[in-house]
Amino acid sequence: MRRRTILRTLGGIAGVGTLGIGTVSADDCTDDFIKPGGPFPPETANINYNAFTSNADLYNTLDKLDRKSNLEYDSIGETWEGRDVPYVRVDGGDTDVVYVTQQHGDEQHTTEAVLQLLQRFAAGGHQVEKIRDEVTLHVVPRLNPDGWAPADNNETPQRENARPADICHDGPYFGKNQCGSVDPNRQHYFGIDSDILAETDGIDPDLIPNENPSPETQALLDKADEVDADIICDWHHQFTYRNSDCELINASTMWPRNEAAPDEAVNLSRQISAHAYQETTDLGHTTWDRYPGGTTANIARNAHGIRGRGSVLFEFRGQASQLGNAANGKLVTVINTTMNEILEGLASGALYEVDPAAADEIPPRGDYFWKDLPREEWSPEHEAYRE
Repeated sequence: MRRRTILRTLGGIAGVGTLGIGTVSADDCTDDFIKPGGPFPPETANINYNAFTSNADLYNTLDKLDRKSNLEYDSIGETWEGRDVPYVRVDGGDTDVVYVTQQHGDEQHTTEAVLQLLQRFAAGGHQVEKIRDEVTLHVVPRLNPDGWAPADNNETPQRENARPADICHDGPYFGKNQCGSVDPNRQHYFGIDSDILAETDGIDPDLIPNENPSPETQALLDKADEVDADIICDWHHQFTYRNSDCELINASTMWPRNEAAPDEAVNLSRQISAHAYQETTDLGHTTWDRYPGGTTANIARNAHGIRGRGSVLFEFRGQASQLGNAANGKLVTVINTTMNEILEGLASGALYEVDPAAADEIPPRGDYFWKDLPREEWSPEHEAYRE
């Protein structure tokens, strides 16, 4: 089912739902929440980044899948440091779905989860074939390999790309003289009509650079246009939150919030978020809230929505520097399960039956806190941290 058909099926869907999320305030959570057994590793713990897939191993794994299965591996571009931006196509049905992981180099569990997903598709099976009857899956399993590169030497990976410090540009969203590395997830407005950007975001079109300061992002934008993507799911990590029952929140989601995104695209996006929530919230390992992301068109979730696509952000607990290795297996399972449920819902048609208003049943944002940092000591950076 192509995007135009999908979107036509959404007309007239309406409704409102509510969901109680607990009877105690997060203010009642005890300090024991962050002691052993809580969300943070001990101070003495070493974070072993070598336990994750290196850039070299990622390329080798994808190459083997290409040679030994019917998955197609290619490069869609190069990073600032000359690394390939990897891409895998799982050929199938008429609905084109793009999964993007590790726009931020320090958000590695999403890549581990999508590699498990690709291994599943390479192995085949009845359920896989049911998905492939309806869906062609496009995977960018590490958009920002430069950001991850330090981890290959067991050093802390970086969020941004590796644009050299002496390369600068003026930009409509962040002002003049922007030099050095940039956030790939802030460069998705290229190709959107400048009048739309001016009207919805109040930016100066004359400040739009001639070239995208994130070649990694531009490679994704070009590929999404080439395959005429119907849906783009963007997989990230966030800091630590807890809900009103003092439970760790390990999954969050949000849809396009820019006013230029067509209603049909927003409704499809809300269906995806709601379906993921409904299918995983009772499994015992996933606790959800709604991510309070921004509205500007430079963010992937909004930019692809403006382009008329289903576009959903998924955020999972744990920046690289906040996690030891103890939680790796559970987090990868949570992410991989969500990835699979979306594809199975698309293939069965169950996802299209979800009322978009059901997305409002996802609990609102939980309580956000920092290790050893009382709220009164939060800086503007802490308050403003975004996807």
